[in-house]
Amino acid sequence: MQFKPPQFVTVNGRQIAYEEVAPATPQGTVLLLTGLASKRQGWSRQLPVFGQTYRTIAIDHRDAGDSDLATDDYTTGEQAEDAAGVLAALGIAKAYVVGISMGGFIALELTLRHPELVEKLVLTSTSAGGKTHVAASARVAALLVRPRFPWTDIGKTAQRTYTIIMGPGYAAAHPEEMTMVAAVARYRPQTGAAYRRQLRACTHHDVAARLGEIATPTLVIHGEADPLVPVANGKYLAEHVPGARLILYPATGHIPIVERADEYNRDVLAFLSE
Repeated sequence: MQFKPPQFVTVNGRQIAYEEVAPATPQGTVLLLTGLASKRQGWSRQLPVFGQTYRTIAIDHRDAGDSDLATDDYTTGEQAEDAAGVLAALGIAKAYVVGISMGGFIALELTLRHPELVEKLVLTSTSAGGKTHVAASARVAALLVRPRFPWTDIGKTAQRTYTIIMGPGYAAAHPEEMTMVAAVARYRPQTGAAYRRQLRACTHHDVAARLGEIATPTLVIHGEADPLVPVANGKYLAEHVPGARLILYPATGHIPIVERADEYNRDVLAFLSE
């Protein structure tokens, strides 16, 4: 499977890869922040749709895809500074920021650190972290710490993981989506060390005490059957971010940007256009 070649910006000496879709006269900019071990191609159902109206940019975080590897551990706050650096490098003064899972952690940090950069905030399948975080079951959490051996087919590993974290029966009913999951995983496969750095950043994420500082209009979207970041986390965000709105998708797991792509796109675009 062929993917669109990336573009690059340099942020603090590190190359960050991104993909962009835009109309001739965009009505603003959307920045898409993906999750743990994921890449910009995970937004393939959003880029062409959002890109009809907005300048839409999906990035590869450090340690993923075509972006540079890190050498030391980092925090989700430092990942947020990467995102801010991308906006600055591209001359974008303000963006609609959409994050899923780890990307939601980063989006929260970006909004708290640089509220002037964030026009509106969309938090998908994510959490405030810290002591407020409602954890996955032991069986599902074990997926996150499973060793990744060099002889393992990372595509099949990704398919097995997505089968568990998506809604019940979704993977079996949508083999074409599982083919895409495997293809993305096999493209510029993430090293074990890079994965563990990202995972450690996620483990230390905690903005629970600062949610009340967010004045940015916020939409929280969560699958009611999310086994990885249970729905209680989305409800907590919606209750503690001032004025936040909550949309729940029934029978939907951790990846509503795929599982409920049409509804997700409709709901996000409606929120952005208000």
